[in-house]
Amino acid sequence: MLLSLVILLFTFPTANAVTDLQANCTGTDRRYNGTSCYVMVKTAIRHSAAKLSCNHYLGYSGHLYHIRNAAVQAVTKQLISTYSLATDYIWTGSETINSSAALTDKNNWAHYYRDGTFVSGTNLPWATGYPSTNNRAFYRSTDDRIFPQAEASTSFYICEYEEALKQPVTDLEQKCVNLKNSSVLTSFVNDACYVLQPAVTKNYNDSKVSCNALSGYNGHLAHIRTMEELWIAEAFRF
Repeated sequence: MLLSLVILLFTFPTANAVTDLQANCTGTDRRYNGTSCYVMVKTAIRHSAAKLSCNHYLGYSGHLYHIRNAAVQAVTKQLISTYSLATDYIWTGSETINSSAALTDKNNWAHYYRDGTFVSGTNLPWATGYPSTNNRAFYRSTDDRIFPQAEASTSFYICEYEEALKQPVTDLEQKCVNLKNSSVLTSFVNDACYVLQPAVTKNYNDSKVSCNALSGYNGHLAHIRTMEELWIAEAFRF
């Protein structure tokens, strides 16, 4: 009897548990596919602003979505079908790797994460004759292809939250996201909160003592030590 019970415990099939992200990825503006939650944002903004806006689920380092395969393309078309506008342009997380290299080279494009790291695109469904001279990319469902576009253009966008990027939500991340408003831009990356006040200008000495937006944290002017941090600074600059 005991032996039969042991065999049963080790051979009985187990159901896949629903993750926190999957359980919370509900609503007409979002879909869970594979191991990611995709959230459609129906506000037309610039590409760099969109990169700073993927904060629906804290702890997942949300980023503009990556079109990795045909399944993601299908999810995109489903989300776009939830609104009825004349345009169906959607910002993606695809950018050029080297601004000095040819923008027309498909190998010079990749899927970027929030911290500026990237993975080469294995499924970049470019429209015929593209990419061209612009350095951002949007997806258009009516063509089921992506097109290059200038960063300053405005479009809707889709945020992606990945199970593999899940981290505990810290007090700093909560405060960083809550600080963001119409006059303050923030981004929480690798346990650091970056804050920009576009409407405020100060000399260097005054700036050094003005990083006190978050109570309990000793803020300082940003240190740009790596290419990833340079990418973050560029996102704010745009």
